[in-house]
Amino acid sequence: MGRLLLLLLTVIPAHAVDFGREILPLLSDKCISCHGPDPSSRMANLRLDNREGALAVITPGDPAKSKLIARVAPAKPALLMPPTRSHKAPLTPAEVDLLRRWIAEGANWGQHWAFVKPTRPTPPRPGHPIDAFLNPTNPNPPGPAHTLRRRLAYDLTGLPPTSNLPYEQLLEQLLSSPHFGERMAMWWLDGARYADSDGFQADDTRTNWPWRDWVAAQFNKNLPFNEFTRLQFAGDLLPNATPETKLATAFHRNHMTNGEGGRLAEESRIDYVLDRTNTTGTVFLGLTLGCAQCHTHKFDPIEHRDYYSFTAFFNSIDETGSAGRKAKPYLSVESPYAPRAIAETEALVAARRPAEQQARQAAQKPFAAWLKTQPPARHQTWLPLRPHELKSAEGTQFTLEADATIQTSGPFPRQDDYRLAARIALPRVTGFQLEVLPNPKLSRNDSGEFLLTDVKFQVRTPGTSQLRDLTFKNAIADYSADKAKNNNYGLIKDTLDDDPRNGWTTLGAPNTQSHYARFELAEPLVLGPAEEVLIELRHRSTAGFQNIGRFRLSATAERGPAVQTLGPSPLEQLAAGQPDRARLFEQFLADHAPYQAARAALDRAQQQLDELKAATKVDVMVLEDLPQPRESHILLRGVWDNKGPQVTPNVLPAIFPLAPNEPRNRLGLANWITSPENPLTARVIVNQLWQLMFGEGLVRTPEDFGLQGERPDHPALLDWLAVEFVESGWDVKHMLRLIATSAAYQRDSRATAEQLAQDPANRQYARGARFRLPAWMLRDAALTHAGLLNPAFGGPPVRPYQPEGVWEELFMGRFTYLPSEGPAQYRRTLYAFWRRTIAPTFLFDSAQRRSCEVRTSRTNTPLQALTLLNDQTYLEAAQTLAAHPVPVIFEKVLHRPPTVPELATLTKQYNQALAHYQKNPADAAKLLRSGRAQTKPTPQRAAAMLVASLILNLDEAITHE
Repeated sequence: MGRLLLLLLTVIPAHAVDFGREILPLLSDKCISCHGPDPSSRMANLRLDNREGALAVITPGDPAKSKLIARVAPAKPALLMPPTRSHKAPLTPAEVDLLRRWIAEGANWGQHWAFVKPTRPTPPRPGHPIDAFLNPTNPNPPGPAHTLRRRLAYDLTGLPPTSNLPYEQLLEQLLSSPHFGERMAMWWLDGARYADSDGFQADDTRTNWPWRDWVAAQFNKNLPFNEFTRLQFAGDLLPNATPETKLATAFHRNHMTNGEGGRLAEESRIDYVLDRTNTTGTVFLGLTLGCAQCHTHKFDPIEHRDYYSFTAFFNSIDETGSAGRKAKPYLSVESPYAPRAIAETEALVAARRPAEQQARQAAQKPFAAWLKTQPPARHQTWLPLRPHELKSAEGTQFTLEADATIQTSGPFPRQDDYRLAARIALPRVTGFQLEVLPNPKLSRNDSGEFLLTDVKFQVRTPGTSQLRDLTFKNAIADYSADKAKNNNYGLIKDTLDDDPRNGWTTLGAPNTQSHYARFELAEPLVLGPAEEVLIELRHRSTAGFQNIGRFRLSATAERGPAVQTLGPSPLEQLAAGQPDRARLFEQFLADHAPYQAARAALDRAQQQLDELKAATKVDVMVLEDLPQPRESHILLRGVWDNKGPQVTPNVLPAIFPLAPNEPRNRLGLANWITSPENPLTARVIVNQLWQLMFGEGLVRTPEDFGLQGERPDHPALLDWLAVEFVESGWDVKHMLRLIATSAAYQRDSRATAEQLAQDPANRQYARGARFRLPAWMLRDAALTHAGLLNPAFGGPPVRPYQPEGVWEELFMGRFTYLPSEGPAQYRRTLYAFWRRTIAPTFLFDSAQRRSCEVRTSRTNTPLQALTLLNDQTYLEAAQTLAAHPVPVIFEKVLHRPPTVPELATLTKQYNQALAHYQKNPADAAKLLRSGRAQTKPTPQRAAAMLVASLILNLDEAITHE
């Protein structure tokens, strides 16, 4: 038998070597980095990326005479290629033999597979076309019906199923759901690097969100993908351009914008142009175009000139490189979805106003009792501080006088920080007062003017290095200069943001008169026995030499008008025999907890309503060309101001040329990208659609279809899908329906030990895809399970819950995160406000949205596990679910009834929790307060909430099964 097998092996010829599949990847991995298209890194003037160059070391038909073989398998180790210093492994004997066979067969050349236009292959078997190309060993049967419904719903809408329709009917229902467009938008926004802020240090807020809604709406309409692309590239260049088609071009304005001081606007503008080029390469072509920014691509046939010719399509946008509100061109957009959000919040304000009024009325009786206890004698609201420590960063000297006034003397530096430490003999501190006093003027400079850029208050325990920052609700001053006339300096509130480019000055008022400012703490401060307050007055203006000359600091324990208004406090008026009952009532209410709770709820709703009304009409960053195009140049070594030869707009010739009748502008580029002749776009997009459904693409490097990317697991299937996509009219829903109806998609995801050993990455699709659901889906699912989800479509961004202080810590107090109130809190994560420097904190596996990303990330971090247990959204979902019996909770979350052992385990957990909370009712009340707190706290409800949280965190609940 063995001799017969040996005879067969010698008689049956080996298959012909496939250049694109076997030889080109080998050359790319071992040789082309040194012998490729980039002349700057090419060694020995030898090219192995094209046939003409390779013939210098290859003799077709004769491996023995080919120098290539002599170097990859040399007799002397010193001649070995690739050399040891390249850190590349030598060719294996099998690889060397493969090269010999290829040369012996004539060294036939070809293109990289991705650069060859796909043709529709004939399915090798009858049946569903996808399954015909897949032939796994021992494939799993279809998954359980509830699993398939759940899988399909998450993949097509990002939400759990809400019906038990048969699979085919559910598929059509999901494709026609408005939530389909929202789910697809989450995919597209990652690639489009969409966010609600600019990025970089300033990270100013932007209002491109109407484009986000446009994207979701187009997916719901099933706009053909080629038209979807044309609009985003050149909606402004269409013959009958409309505001909606212009809005579409915001795709190419979603890049970060840099407003940092000292940044050159032209350098930034060029960065934006290059970003559009690189994003186009990643999203639509699956190419790492950015590798050609500084030199010719080292692996793919993209020359340095090609890159900048391609970039020239984007170089004539009418932009200056500015950020923030100067980042033109803009389109004024009135969103059709804003009125719904306004109406929701108006209803919230209306619902909370009576509670505030009732709390105010109920406070009258305790106010009368409080008023009788107030001192009728002379009263002092502000206690002057006598610092025991006075320092200066730059040498200014201080004298503390008897009335607690501090006089500066000695050196007068350009900028300086005054640092003081004081103990405060008050039961609590609610605010500080800074008096700037003339002597004879407010500053020691010739103008007599001061400019205070920032104030900082901290708490310190002597003998330790730990400091605690104090946060402020507001700051007021008796006079503030006009910012517009004083280079952005003027307002007292700007001293709270740690930004030296703004601050407080009284320029314009007499500088021989005193001025004062009051700072209201966000919460009263109660100091420990040994604690003291550190105060820093910063003078860091760009003007310089405007440091305060004479000043006094005071503190108060009173709330309300005492720190919120100027002039004497209500208690001072009372002590002087001039009581103002209305102001005294406001002073009382400031410390009356029941009223403050109702007032704070109303204020939050009103602030949200004001924000929404301001968002009725917003400016969206869009594309618009200059009347005359800019000159475009190769940038030598990729440096923005190192201009080389001039270039004109052109596509990538290695892919295929631009048709002669196409305009050489963004519209022509869009037509080239979606041309049936383009070998890349259809493959790249169907690969991303496959990734949406299976968690991984057929090409597992979706951002790189080039020589360094992975080859497709099933090349013929990818080509068949690409052709089908084009011939279907670029129909996205058709392609997703095709995938969803395949047996490969519907297989059970459970893996046997044999399957894991033979195919751990499931490249043969013998089982269904199983992976952790993304964090945004988990949040949306928790809201849906609990019946909390607000399904409204579109509108201004909302702010889901996140830990306090995150924004303040990162943004020097310039931005404060206030979670949305009412129905807005329960919108889908798609609508969450996305600040680039700190994305929504509950998202542990999201794209960064700073640059284009098309590869899906996964996480199993402990931090995410803790979030699923402790985030306010999940706690509220668990508390709401707790209104149901345990079996109902289980079925709501997992879409199946619990088994007998599962129910026994959950019942045991419930009984243990119930026993604990019956003995410790305070614990039950504390747990339930962490939720929506709309029901009476009972041990039963707390125990059910704990079990609901457990079920929401089951592996089955958070996994794509």
